[in-house]
Amino acid sequence: MRTIDPILIAPAALAAASCGTVSLPLLSGSDLCNTAGISIDASFAGGGLHKCVIGADGSAVISVDHEPALVEGINPSPWYAFRIQSSAKRTAMVTLDYTDYTHRYAPYTSLDGKTWVALPADRITFNERKTRAIMTLDLPAGTLWVAAQPLSSSGDGLNITRVALFSANFKEQQYGKSLEGKPLVGFTGGGSLNAIVAITRQHPPETTGEEAYRGFLERLISRQDAAAVSFRARHKIILAPMPNPDGVDGGHWRLNSGGMDLNRDWGKFSQPETRALSEFIKREAGTREVVAWLDFHSTDRTVIYAPPLDSKSPSIGFLTALKQKYDTTLKTPPEWSYSHNPEGGTSKAWALDTFKSPGLTVELWDEIPVADARALGAATADALIEYSR
Repeated sequence: MRTIDPILIAPAALAAASCGTVSLPLLSGSDLCNTAGISIDASFAGGGLHKCVIGADGSAVISVDHEPALVEGINPSPWYAFRIQSSAKRTAMVTLDYTDYTHRYAPYTSLDGKTWVALPADRITFNERKTRAIMTLDLPAGTLWVAAQPLSSSGDGLNITRVALFSANFKEQQYGKSLEGKPLVGFTGGGSLNAIVAITRQHPPETTGEEAYRGFLERLISRQDAAAVSFRARHKIILAPMPNPDGVDGGHWRLNSGGMDLNRDWGKFSQPETRALSEFIKREAGTREVVAWLDFHSTDRTVIYAPPLDSKSPSIGFLTALKQKYDTTLKTPPEWSYSHNPEGGTSKAWALDTFKSPGLTVELWDEIPVADARALGAATADALIEYSR
């Protein structure tokens, strides 16, 4: 069972939490489809881009649509999130139709929008090409939420950082606005000798990366031993936990509202989100050495994408120290890839080029348990503290 802390629950989820399993009137005005005593909608932060039809027997087919893209998609991430209101308890067959894409995320369900349970594997089947996923759902007389990952809206993501930094004397600031006008929020604190940077959720569905970021930040701030206190006194900590609020709240697969993969836009800076974030980081880092650059993501396995070990960086040794920490403390250490594309438009490539910082893309398996994701994040913080003392 996977739970989002109550303080981090989005308003839509709080509203749904009061529903429990009692009988509810069906939605009106915001439903995607409504017939046979069942209504399906996605009108909440993180709701997927869907259409649907409901058969006379109550079975439903829901399209899993993606956002318009300026360029052909990279690593498609077929995100879905919807809620079903039923006038009575029943078992229903719900099919996810991915058209030309294939299923990626194992479903989670929730009765209140905050406590999520993975749908048992025997309740989902696929067509031969995995372009259709057929779920057998036990609907309550009320509301059932279904999502590709436990929901974490832009507000939830920011609150993870706010809670971790509650008594840490950090500054929260708006460094820009998204294409839709949402605030872009960063946090800075610590000392002034060197700097570190940590970001996450450039890609909307990648919440296991956010869990690793959370483990990293909580360990970085909560350790009170001499090495950790010294680290925080000497390093300016620059955090950007929600650089793509439009994509996150809009239920996008991978892009912002401008149809751009933000982690292919570093260097071009065609989008207001990457432009504002890069300027914020350069301003806050100033002339300090950026010892580490951490960009937390999710993919089909846990893997660290790093620059080559012979890269010209004064802190390239951190990569060796980090791998050793993972290998000696984690029950399943991640893979490592030292491939590097300076023209790829990724944040890690820009970090190496701009700051001579060994930028890392820290990828967490889509299905990694929360405890394991946070443990990897905590090990990252420990390695950084021990390397930099």
